[in-house]
Amino acid sequence: MKLFTAEQIRAWDKYTIENEPISSLDLMERAATKLTDWYLENCSNFKDVTLFCGVGNNGGDGLVMARLLSNEGFNVTCYIVHFSDNPSKDFSENLERLPQRVACYSIKNEDDVPSLSKDTVIIDCIFGSGLSRAPKGITQKTIITINQSNSPVISIDIASGLYADHYSSHFQGIIEADITLTLETPKLSMLFVENAKNVGEMIVIPIHLHQEYINDTNSNHFFSTDDVIKQIYKPRNKFDHKGKFGNTLLVGGSKGMIGAIQLATRAALRSGTGKTTSLVPSCGYEIMQATLPEAMCIADPSKNHIVASTLLKNFTAIGIGPGLGQHDQTRIAIRSIIEDFEKPIVLDADALNLLAQNEEWWDFIPENSILTPHVGEFERLTGVHYVQSFDRVEAARKMAIHRQIIIVLKGANTAVCLPNGEVHFNSSGNPGLAKGGSGDALLGIITGLLSQQYSPKEAALLGVYLHGKAADIAVQDKGYESLITSDVIDSLGKAFISLLE
Repeated sequence: MKLFTAEQIRAWDKYTIENEPISSLDLMERAATKLTDWYLENCSNFKDVTLFCGVGNNGGDGLVMARLLSNEGFNVTCYIVHFSDNPSKDFSENLERLPQRVACYSIKNEDDVPSLSKDTVIIDCIFGSGLSRAPKGITQKTIITINQSNSPVISIDIASGLYADHYSSHFQGIIEADITLTLETPKLSMLFVENAKNVGEMIVIPIHLHQEYINDTNSNHFFSTDDVIKQIYKPRNKFDHKGKFGNTLLVGGSKGMIGAIQLATRAALRSGTGKTTSLVPSCGYEIMQATLPEAMCIADPSKNHIVASTLLKNFTAIGIGPGLGQHDQTRIAIRSIIEDFEKPIVLDADALNLLAQNEEWWDFIPENSILTPHVGEFERLTGVHYVQSFDRVEAARKMAIHRQIIIVLKGANTAVCLPNGEVHFNSSGNPGLAKGGSGDALLGIITGLLSQQYSPKEAALLGVYLHGKAADIAVQDKGYESLITSDVIDSLGKAFISLLE
């Protein structure tokens, strides 16, 4: 799913109107009908509805919803926020169509802003995605009043006051929505942590804008939905054999940190890799053999940390980092592995920290290698602290282009940054993944997929999605607080099955 700028979205509306063809008024009716259908299906018990409508087309959507909900027997109240003296044509037409039974009031000065009952659902239709400046005056006062109410808030398309594709400064005057019903595609700003309280739960409402515009319009930003991932997934055939699905090597572990490499190895096994081997310090050998009989294990000569490489030519993919430590001898061994392996590798945790300390390593990291940093690890790689998530993702995008690697920037809506400049935001996952060991499992999954004839891009996108999807499945029984990484790994099978449904 492509993510478009506010300007591109306006052009998409215009293209649909001209090429479907359909009138702008009918397109507004279609969009608002889809929004109303969602409300009827999900919120039908909430009979009192208060809509705040601006005088643009977002407000026009709200007026159509008010009419349709009133027709369904809901107790509907509308407040028109007159932030401009030039209402849109379609807004004005739908204001004329509003039935008299719908109570409708104007907000033209701050005294007109109503006090709100906690027993009503508020639907926010003040501004749409085309907002270009901070709300002031009556709009700011209205938004603050809505935020201070105890009412549930649903924003239409985007929370009023939130910019679609660049920063909203930390000003007062952005709706804090419980749910955002965004039309056709998410807006870029909705995917960043700074705006979480303004977005709430994001639900995409398809309104069937013209498909040709999507095909013909470029974007660097994408949203990886279930349908997108299903196109990547390669189901197994009856006569497949283990030799077809690769030989995976995972390198990691140190004294007190064998659990990290154990989790990564378990995840690789669950990802479907044909053969899996772990290189661990000798203190972890018996642990690995006892707990993972399906995997092979190579014991390093050192008891407490990795000091030696191994024969690499038989492996199809290598993942390095879980529990590795940063001992000087480990650094020498890991450099040797990276230099000798000519295929893309996967680096996480202390492998990334060692890379940050040894700038010259960049010269021999294979193209299309996959780095999976969390925020702290990425900032150590760049030596820069990023105040805003947008800046951090943009820096990761530029690094992926410059280094010709893939950067999986972990977090909510994990961003997969590709060497061609694309950024793919993930749609699966939940706060239960905010635990030690989650990154180890992700490294194992991605490395395992890389072994199985998935391209580095496919392995990164599919691996991130499966990791999050498994967590979404496991959390239903465990809850966010009690979810642990082993639960996620154990749910990978159901995550794969969901791709076949």
